[in-house]
Amino acid sequence: MRYQSILGNCNETTIGGMVKQCPETSSVFQSHSLDVSNDHNKTVQEAAAQAGIPGKTLCRELFDVCMEHKPLEKMETETLLELLNTEYYDVHLQQLPALHRLARKIEAVHRATPGVPLGITRSVKQVEQILTNHIQHQEGGKLCCLQHDLLKLQLRGLRELTGKYTAPEAACRSWRRLYDELKSLDFSLSEQIYLERDILAPRFQP
Repeated sequence: MRYQSILGNCNETTIGGMVKQCPETSSVFQSHSLDVSNDHNKTVQEAAAQAGIPGKTLCRELFDVCMEHKPLEKMETETLLELLNTEYYDVHLQQLPALHRLARKIEAVHRATPGVPLGITRSVKQVEQILTNHIQHQEGGKLCCLQHDLLKLQLRGLRELTGKYTAPEAACRSWRRLYDELKSLDFSLSEQIYLERDILAPRFQP
């Protein structure tokens, strides 16, 4: 999940707004010698610049504190459904076609190379098809969890095919990038499944 989904745009979210949303984040600002009272109108990005740290670093620290004190399990259902659409469904459907093209390139160019994951193009395409079908079955905010086992099976297959996303020493940059992005996708899809099956699904049960 991207931190923007919780914090908003760090070029727009102010210190005061952040503390109002999650009071515990005041300790993060204070740890960087920022005055929550006097600097409350400064944006998070401006606060990072004043503290002399990268904006992404401060945003990640704020995100971690927010998630610690208000984890997914405690979020409102409507908020979680919106997160599913924007942070999981939309992102995954953008990632998978590009990953499919990259997998096809690696498999074609390195077909004779030892360790090449033969069949990975088909496996990535199957993940895309299962996920697309899964999303299409979501109706009126009610969750259909029938494809979870299929997704988990495909992810398990990708891990086995890639040696848990460990590229051989001779792998080129594109090959390594494919594995890195597949590993990230695996984590994100597993998080999506947990969110749908273990947090949201019980809320829709009669």
